[in-house]
Amino acid sequence: MIDISYVITVYNKAPYMEPMLNGLERQSGDFSREYIFVDDGSTDNSVEMIRERTKGWDNVRIITRENGGISVATNTGGFAASGEFIKIVDADDVLTSYASRRMLEMMREHKLDHLSAKWVLSDDVEAEALKQEDESGSVHIINDPLREFIKRGMAGSTSTMVRTSMFKEMGGADPEVFVQDVSIPLRVAGRGRMGSTDLLAVIGPRDVDGRMMGAHPTMVYTMSANMYHFLRDNPDVPTQLQRLAFKRCAGRAWKWAKREQKKSMFSKDFYLYLMAQLPIWYKTANWIKETLHTWDNEEIRHPPKRG
Repeated sequence: MIDISYVITVYNKAPYMEPMLNGLERQSGDFSREYIFVDDGSTDNSVEMIRERTKGWDNVRIITRENGGISVATNTGGFAASGEFIKIVDADDVLTSYASRRMLEMMREHKLDHLSAKWVLSDDVEAEALKQEDESGSVHIINDPLREFIKRGMAGSTSTMVRTSMFKEMGGADPEVFVQDVSIPLRVAGRGRMGSTDLLAVIGPRDVDGRMMGAHPTMVYTMSANMYHFLRDNPDVPTQLQRLAFKRCAGRAWKWAKREQKKSMFSKDFYLYLMAQLPIWYKTANWIKETLHTWDNEEIRHPPKRG
């Protein structure tokens, strides 16, 4: 079996790909590896760059598909993976030279299904990655990952590694949302063993077209949409966690409505926030679904509908 399958999703990232490819080539260690590039309908010369740059590399596959969003592209690569572990890589990020080897060691030593590492932003990702030499990172085991996810949230892409069998068993990322960063850790949290490490594994560009972080409406919406889909599909989640999830999602919606949309306490958003405080709910998926309407008039990126 191959040790690590790199799944690299690409959509019009030609300006950023040379440092990413350099980072892949620099990965130290004698583990076996395969590279699965998923071109998500790029209209620039991304695919040509990959073909030219990876000449001479072993075990390279390039999958081209109609544009469907990051989650769908990640699933295309993840379901094709034959390695023991999947290392997701965004096409604009750069791995530190020791990242894969050290994360592989941690995954095996602690029998993890998902590991999240540290990442930072930089104005010069290549130079910053080349400076990194401290590969001593420690591992923190997350004892109750679903509760931890609901209380504090988890997200990550290039900074994570996931066991391939777990990825396939849980159905990969949530295909109903555009971004995969949140749904993968949530789905693993419901059934797997998770950890985090202070190992610096990824350098990301500070300014990049299409990056969705923090207060971007797509990311805020996605956090609640993922939770709605998860509880809809897993209705036996303990009641206490269902209530906590409703509180978190209703609070997120009301905060957005008040700050970004200038809504008042007479709005539906505030009503749902109040309802979430009541300790009477047993199943909360449909309540969380109602909170999603806060973003009805925002520009949210969704996977393209087919057929």
